[in-house]
Amino acid sequence: GYTMKKADCGENPVLRCPFALSDDSQVFCGAAAENTSQVVSIGAIVYGDGSVTNGIVTGKTPIGVVFDTANRLAVALTDVKKDGTAGSETMLWSSSYCDTPGLQNCTTTEISYGTDLTPITCGVDGRLNTNAILASTCNGTTYAATATNNYQPAACTKDFCKKSKWFLPSIRDLQNIYLQKTQIDASLTLLKSNGATDIGTKYYWSSTEGSGNYAWIFGMGNGGRGLNRKGSNSYYVRPVLAF
Repeated sequence: GYTMKKADCGENPVLRCPFALSDDSQVFCGAAAENTSQVVSIGAIVYGDGSVTNGIVTGKTPIGVVFDTANRLAVALTDVKKDGTAGSETMLWSSSYCDTPGLQNCTTTEISYGTDLTPITCGVDGRLNTNAILASTCNGTTYAATATNNYQPAACTKDFCKKSKWFLPSIRDLQNIYLQKTQIDASLTLLKSNGATDIGTKYYWSSTEGSGNYAWIFGMGNGGRGLNRKGSNSYYVRPVLAF
């Protein structure tokens, strides 16, 4: 774990390798530097002050759990309700239908139905997807995207986790959460006293559109995915965050 340089730690605490105490190129940075320097793993905990650790830190309040280290994405501790508050209720994707401007249509030629878990390359940026959905005027009330965009955990003290920073995950994000669900749920279980709830086996809306009438959903029980009508079917929503 002693893979950092002393310069990487700034003014934060430095722990040197016990077998190379005079070597400033083999150190471990203190917690305050971990969000920018320290390599984190799936299931690591993101805190409201912006720090990220691979375990619970006393005195800090968690807001999310890492599920994608390559893109530095974390999932919220809970689902959200239509008003953006923490809780769990199903909702429509939108109140009406349209081919959302600026949103890529991902059809069954790009994303298969069922449980084919090959990597997804269509409509993968949940933040850009959510922005396009919110900017549309033809979808009516955009319940799922608006709920995630309005979410802000009480423990958030930095700009990165305030309202408008959380977004509706893409279908790729949801698949990655499913693939890492064991580690994610283990961390969420540890954080139950902070209001965390596990991913479970529910179906979740994604921000990835199939057509004017349909958006993609993902089933956390079996890895199934498919297209469902935006304004006719109700599913759960869990926000995602870039940290």
